Amino acid sequence: MVQEQGAGRVTRESKLNSIQVLRGIAALYVTVYHLKEVIPADAAFRKEIDFIAGSGPAGVSLFFVISGFIMVYITRNAAPSGQNIFRFTAKRLIRIWPAYAVITLGYCLLHSRITPNPEWPSELLRSLLFIPLSNTPAPFYGYATLNVGWSLNYEIYFYLLISVSMFFARLRWYAFFLMIAVTLVGIPIYYNAFTLKADKMQDLGAPYLNMVTNPIIWNFVCGVFLGLAYYHDAWHKRIRAFLALKMVAPTLLCLAIWQFLSGFLGGFGPLEWGLGSSAIFAVFVFHYQERIREFPSWLVGLGDMSFSIYLLHVPVVVGLGFLFRKLGFPVYGEGTAMFLLSLALTLIASRLSYEYIELKLTSFFGQWLRESKRVPVKEHAGS
Repeated sequence: MVQEQGAGRVTRESKLNSIQVLRGIAALYVTVYHLKEVIPADAAFRKEIDFIAGSGPAGVSLFFVISGFIMVYITRNAAPSGQNIFRFTAKRLIRIWPAYAVITLGYCLLHSRITPNPEWPSELLRSLLFIPLSNTPAPFYGYATLNVGWSLNYEIYFYLLISVSMFFARLRWYAFFLMIAVTLVGIPIYYNAFTLKADKMQDLGAPYLNMVTNPIIWNFVCGVFLGLAYYHDAWHKRIRAFLALKMVAPTLLCLAIWQFLSGFLGGFGPLEWGLGSSAIFAVFVFHYQERIREFPSWLVGLGDMSFSIYLLHVPVVVGLGFLFRKLGFPVYGEGTAMFLLSLALTLIASRLSYEYIELKLTSFFGQWLRESKRVPVKEHAGS
């Protein structure tokens, strides 16, 4: 929980519940976007849901901005020692890989019953190692065995950049931005392929090279900039003062929401959905976090289990369709009622996954690391 400091100021070192709220909203936005595909075009509420969630993939851009900020947040006081770098890397992997592996394996088994794929062992291995499956299409590069896993490939790569930059101590952010300049500016210019549109990036000949040079990574960089500004007193005060001007914060928030609803500048680039995502994040963290004393607990809880929501919504809807067909009721496998059922079961399954997979596995692997005396790991699963 956040606490007040001074004249209404929130302690920056406390848990930022506004970030949890944004995580939950982002996960729900992506989920509704995918689940709405079970509703026929002429069915009830399809047009309304299309209008609300037509830019659902923008939730991924918001996730990336949040990740950039969080990496500044959790590494700001880390000393440049091998132990701390290992600790950081281990915690990131423990946070993501176990739950991702369990749900991916379950989905793979389910999907093999529906559509057998002779290449699934190779694709599964590469997916679990966060390796893109193909050279195209940008920025997904073959997706993953569990399709939403394509975005985790970027997450892990971004954590790798942060790990490397930590070796440079006080110069770590200079090192980070130098690596960003090389991969997102230098290499694309060398190949005459520079662009800020993630889906327009040319094929450079290798899946991983394509991924590390894709401009979708600028969304992480935007989050890093916001994180550095948040922990820089002068910039923090300037941004807070600007957002405190009459109607500035609500105007920016409304414009960002309008961008998503209208489809204006749609895409994963930093000047597309990245722009609206950065605006929403800045308004929440620099402005509303310090004015809303307590966010609704259900919204914070939604953020806590956002990772499970993100991983489970596709397996849930695919599994339900498979179940109805097996029971001889294929007609119930689509429609608005199926959408609502899939959404409800996704939230229920995600709560169970958060408690019994995410938290349990994080605790188990953390205990294993502590017993090995290599690194102490104790971290809230929402971090």
